[in-house]
Amino acid sequence: MEFKIEVNDKFITVNEGDSLLTALRSNGIKIPTLCHMNRFSATGACRLCVVEVEGKRDLITSCSYPVEEGMKVTTNSQRVIQARKTLVELLLSNHPDDCLYCTRNGICELQWLAAEMNVKERKFFGEKNIHHPDYSSTSIARDPAKCVLCSRCVRICEEVQLVTAIDFISRGNQTTVNSAFNKGLNVSSCINCGQCVQVCPTAALTDISHVEKVQAALGKDSKKVVFQVSPSALASFAVYLNMKIKDDPQGIIVSALKKCGAAKVFDLGFAIDLNIMEEAQTLVSILKEKSGQKFPLLSSCCPAWVRYAEEFRTEWLPMLATAKSAQQIMGTLIKSHYAESSGINSENIYSVTVLPCTAKKFEASREENTHKGISETDAVLTVRELFQLFRCYGLDIGQLQAEKPDQPYNRSSVAATEAGYSGGKAEAVAREVFRMLGGKPEDFRFTIPKNLAGKKETKISIGDHQLGFAWVSSIKEADDYIAMLLEEERDDIHYIEVMACLGGCAGGGGQPISRGFEKSIARKKMCMEMEKQNQLTFASENPALLSMLKSKKVFSDQEKVSDWLKTSVKKA
Repeated sequence: MEFKIEVNDKFITVNEGDSLLTALRSNGIKIPTLCHMNRFSATGACRLCVVEVEGKRDLITSCSYPVEEGMKVTTNSQRVIQARKTLVELLLSNHPDDCLYCTRNGICELQWLAAEMNVKERKFFGEKNIHHPDYSSTSIARDPAKCVLCSRCVRICEEVQLVTAIDFISRGNQTTVNSAFNKGLNVSSCINCGQCVQVCPTAALTDISHVEKVQAALGKDSKKVVFQVSPSALASFAVYLNMKIKDDPQGIIVSALKKCGAAKVFDLGFAIDLNIMEEAQTLVSILKEKSGQKFPLLSSCCPAWVRYAEEFRTEWLPMLATAKSAQQIMGTLIKSHYAESSGINSENIYSVTVLPCTAKKFEASREENTHKGISETDAVLTVRELFQLFRCYGLDIGQLQAEKPDQPYNRSSVAATEAGYSGGKAEAVAREVFRMLGGKPEDFRFTIPKNLAGKKETKISIGDHQLGFAWVSSIKEADDYIAMLLEEERDDIHYIEVMACLGGCAGGGGQPISRGFEKSIARKKMCMEMEKQNQLTFASENPALLSMLKSKKVFSDQEKVSDWLKTSVKKA
């Protein structure tokens, strides 16, 4: 039911049951917050969203107060403005004074609030936080001194990812956010998804930067620095710079990386195609009872999801696909197939992956992905770090001329781009299974449920087979769905695409910092626009991939998954 309330001497229409904050923002009235997150219940922890309500003695936190008929609200009185300003000044009183060196300089919400509240001098002098930073993790760095206790990281880690790697400890003015027993994140239950980094308003949580490592390698004549860029990173790059498909974002990234000194720039979508083919072949082998795998087959390309299964759901490990992720497939190819064909010693190749994921840093460091002291992937740049690299080299993106990716890994199909958002890879695998079981390409149909708030699953019919495919994003959704399938003993779902981040890679932990989920939707749309420009629908249609498969004897038997394509997932 709708009704009107009076705000700043004007009437606005609101919906019954909405919080005052939601009602005000939906009517174009800006209210500052630090602790509030869409889709989460309100906590009122930061108090910055206070407003004045007639008849109430104290200021009201708008995020936790519901709208009422007949309300008279003031959002910009001197009392409100002064209260918000004082709150920001108190937060700054013990905050480190290192903004010039901070990784979030310019994109820090506390910095923005100080500017908006017209804070020009320090009025409160508190004792500076002396907490020591934690760089023990391969993916995520913590600097507790910069924490403002907004609770956003704690809530997303606990409520969305079910991990609770960090939480509040102590009480009163001694309260901090820390990992269990004050140990490093490397020994915690952290799955390296980076969602905490995405929601952190300051630099209390950041990713472990590989920019310096990559710059050092680019500066060595003895090293051949080879980049592989994922389609999801291309979509993010285009959205961030407001580029159109006709602007050729892939060609611009290739050109920019060559300006930085890259020896080669490959399309990581090539390896995504291969990963999709391998997972589809595994599914077909299960159907033909030629594999020891179990139904449902769970995708294993997301390292944060694999880490969660190893840490919390070891009984599900036998259901995980054994194919390496695209990053590790490409890393292996570059240091074997490419090195041999180019006459380059693999020790002189420095392999760098560009994708919107912090967990890939962890994956690259795993012992299983290192052979004879040589890592398959030497460094991983998130999309945030890619822009940082370009800024370090003083590149003007708008002045660059597009270049094509280098051979032999220069092509990818629609399937590779689909893997950039939730549900896309399930469709790509289903399409490939459809082909392998003799279905005609023109007959393939993958129906998306109209109500995506419910179960995200669909069925396809191929001859005598009816196969069920499902897709889930966020650990909570994945855990709930898989547990429900097993508890109900359902046998109609054969493949589940699991992505640890909400929305899949489009909402990855390595994406540019942004509030809300609007940007992830825009990245998904960009992926779909990229798909329209690609004539290769099936992963198996990729001519570059087919050429390589024919050239390697190890790939002659299509029903046999090669040992070097398998990943060692702990079977604890």
